[in-house]
Amino acid sequence: MSESQLQTLTLKDLQDAVAGTAAAFRLTLKLEAVSPKVFPPTYEGGKYATEERIINGQKLPCVLLDSVPSQANRMELALQEALDSGQIKLPLVTVNFAALNNPGVPRITSLQAPHRIADAILRDSILGEGKEPPKFRDSGIGQDLNRLSAGYATPLLKHAPHCLVFGMWDSTGPRGGLGVKFARAVVSEIIGVNSVSGVKTSSRIDPLNIRVNSGTLYKAKEGWTLDEKEAVQEKGRPVKLGKDGKPSEANHGNVTPTISDGGFTIDYAEQTTVLSLPALRRLRFPVKPGEKSSPESDTAARTYLASLGLLGATLAVEAGHDLRSRCILRAANRIEWNLLGKPGDADTPFTLDKEAALKLYQEALVGVQEAKLPIHLEEILLTPCDDLLTLVNRSMELAATETGEGN
Repeated sequence: MSESQLQTLTLKDLQDAVAGTAAAFRLTLKLEAVSPKVFPPTYEGGKYATEERIINGQKLPCVLLDSVPSQANRMELALQEALDSGQIKLPLVTVNFAALNNPGVPRITSLQAPHRIADAILRDSILGEGKEPPKFRDSGIGQDLNRLSAGYATPLLKHAPHCLVFGMWDSTGPRGGLGVKFARAVVSEIIGVNSVSGVKTSSRIDPLNIRVNSGTLYKAKEGWTLDEKEAVQEKGRPVKLGKDGKPSEANHGNVTPTISDGGFTIDYAEQTTVLSLPALRRLRFPVKPGEKSSPESDTAARTYLASLGLLGATLAVEAGHDLRSRCILRAANRIEWNLLGKPGDADTPFTLDKEAALKLYQEALVGVQEAKLPIHLEEILLTPCDDLLTLVNRSMELAATETGEGN
């Protein structure tokens, strides 16, 4: 089917899919490496995530280029940018770190925090002003979050709907490890197919040509010194810089060329993104806990969540695939979402570019509001508690000392 013949996904299409028995929306993108070699993420011990997969009936060596959690973070980042630029409105809780003397940590939102609205950063922050304002989880909003379940997902719809799309485990709340869990409704990953491991080289030529035996470097109150008398003393002896006091401990001198494992060549990369509709159908949205929800309000909320997932995925794809240094990919085929219907039914293809995804999201948001469901579109601002600020400040001071920036 030509691109001109493909239908753009509409709100009616999405509502019918959510309310019916369809399995999922799936996007499969074939990607090509921009450079001859790609560098995947490394895991503990400097290892790559390699495995064999069955693709088109063949067992092929593959390497993971971007994991499910990483993809979720990229989608949330794309939504954050759309929110910051005024393209969308979205419920959000933000911790304001303006009190820190660090422009790199101005604010952290529930889209950016690792555990989303259940993160310890939000838990250890304060809502409101006054003599004794409550911590976030002791506030009215926090108490609502304590009542969460699949049968009462309304508080997350109201304050952090992305948690119902990208998943959440309230492990830092009052119930600890027994806290409520919501599985991801959107899952995406990128793999390199028919991968062959390679090597990488590293070296450094010092323009000053400082030799390894030029002198012993000692730790000083400010940086380093060659003078033992000016060095920091420990048990009456000068303390060497680093392990051996070599010039390389202060980043001087040549680095001997080395060869190590590094990078892969691949036939192509493949990104698969799936939005699970059964995952959304498990969620119910009564106005109050213990009450029954209506089919109409449930469909409106689920449709909104589906539009949010599709928007995040679409925005992330259109932002490009510059995954990390030396791992840039480019889509080789058009963006086409397939609706996987009932068993035996043919897949139904749809187009959904950025403009159409934004329109779909806005229409679905209106549907939630018309269903009289609570959804708080004004940013909720928290302030970190004093102990959290102190902890961050001390960590910044230690980090600066460890890297020599505080000398």
